[in-house]
Amino acid sequence: MSRKQLILHVGFHKSGTSSLQESLHVQRQELLENGISYPAIGYTGRKAHHRIAWALTQKPWGWKTRGGETTPYRHFSRIIGRINRSKVQKIVLSTEFFSELTADQIQKIKLAVKNRDVKILFTIRPLAKILASSYQQYLKYGIKADYEKWLHAVLDEPGVAKLTPTFWKRHQHAEVIQRWSDVFGPESVTLIVADETRPDFLYEAVNSYLELPEGSLKAQPTGTNRSLSMEEVSLLLEINNRFPKDRPWKEYLFFVRQGFVRNLTDHIPVAANSSKLLTPKWAVDKANEIGNASIEAIKAMQIEVRGSLDSLKDANVPEGETTYASSIDIQTVAQAILAFDRAQIMRIPNSWIAEKSVRKLRRIVRRLLGRSTK
Repeated sequence: MSRKQLILHVGFHKSGTSSLQESLHVQRQELLENGISYPAIGYTGRKAHHRIAWALTQKPWGWKTRGGETTPYRHFSRIIGRINRSKVQKIVLSTEFFSELTADQIQKIKLAVKNRDVKILFTIRPLAKILASSYQQYLKYGIKADYEKWLHAVLDEPGVAKLTPTFWKRHQHAEVIQRWSDVFGPESVTLIVADETRPDFLYEAVNSYLELPEGSLKAQPTGTNRSLSMEEVSLLLEINNRFPKDRPWKEYLFFVRQGFVRNLTDHIPVAANSSKLLTPKWAVDKANEIGNASIEAIKAMQIEVRGSLDSLKDANVPEGETTYASSIDIQTVAQAILAFDRAQIMRIPNSWIAEKSVRKLRRIVRRLLGRSTK
């Protein structure tokens, strides 16, 4: 029998990772029946594996100076311990945040995994096609810059992203692949190139890669993480600019990011009459120039590529100048107001409730003490 494997799906961001993770999460039992484990880690949602990467990078989840928290290293060591003890033939971990790891952090994974061959899987889309979706993702972290300003911040000096430093950590595609190839060897690395003319191609390619029966992994009705409409982008940008500076990350996370935004992108179809976020021609041309150079660098690597790298070149993207909405569809507003269901309320952080309760109790005590002294 061949050696057991650990398969790390490393990224890239905005290449169908959320949809694939939702499929892996929902179909966990079917995978196990085929000798593949997609392990649950604490919180069992599709994003659970992100914590493994965050434990290695020690990057705060949220705003560093306003309540952002780092993930304890034990999240990494515990899952590695489980992997090393497991008898399952194949184990899959999927988080695009692996793409942000340094060479030293990747080496920690190699040294920690025992008696398994480690395989690295990348999925990729054209750089020009991820600009709008990347900006929207950063909007969900609360950035206040409009699209044009953000584009200049990441493209004027390639490799440097002044407003969102993680952008180039994730999207210097050739450099990221090279780091993983240097540690695990090019023979361990596979790159799947997205084919946007075939919506099911990603699932077909991953099923083949994992040696699953055809049609095993498939798109799920939730977890699509769809793009925002221009009206929704305008609303979120307005919220970000109005969100009080003294309010912490947990409140933004719960009420905005995991509240109405999550409800919209995961459950509400985009309105038929809505408009899209358009990318100016200068930014498309610049991104294609950078992306084409990265593609040529990847071609020179001795890694396995499934799909056509040349299909990534000179990508066509909806072009135009951004016009922000000054009004929004009433149905979208209603969906935002109704974003919280009972399950979401149950996920209110206990620490947040405790903090608010203590503050309220202190106010009551001060008020009572004030009355008693009169």
